[in-house]
Amino acid sequence: MSSIDKSIVGLENMLTTDSTRLRAALVALLFVFTLLAQDLYAQRMSEDFAWVKAWKLPENATPLSDLEIRDDLLYDGEELFDGIAYQRYPEGTLLRASQYKGGKQNGLGMLWYPDGSPQMSASYRDGALHGRFLGWYQNGRTIYDMIINRGTYAADNLADEDQSRLRDEQETTEREGNTDDGTRE
Repeated sequence: MSSIDKSIVGLENMLTTDSTRLRAALVALLFVFTLLAQDLYAQRMSEDFAWVKAWKLPENATPLSDLEIRDDLLYDGEELFDGIAYQRYPEGTLLRASQYKGGKQNGLGMLWYPDGSPQMSASYRDGALHGRFLGWYQNGRTIYDMIINRGTYAADNLADEDQSRLRDEQETTEREGNTDDGTRE
């Protein structure tokens, strides 16, 4: 075998060895990125999502269809409803569940997608949104996480961590302070 032939065989062996090493490195890298993606997905699924997903309907809950709405209040017969009212999808999975006191939503209200994944969780006081208001996509990623104060937007818990939600718009409402601009109001 000539020295040129030996060089070619040596080069082929080296390329085969490097190719095998490259494939092994790519497989290892793919494995690491797969684990990383799963870890990031798990981090985005909040504890709140997991809690609503695991929530169980109490035995004493009342189907919404057994109750009646009159004058924007929920009644059980002639009495204002106190307790948890719920509704199911036609196939039987839970659609919504809400706490009521004196016929008004008061406490936790939740919605689910047909597959049982949480869709929304909100707090109510005397029939108005009040407190934390969360929404999720079916995969568990957060759509919104806000604070509502007696039915009025108060704060957005995602603004700092999700820059895509920030707006470039100028504020169009008047701020508190001296409003004496010389006009009669």
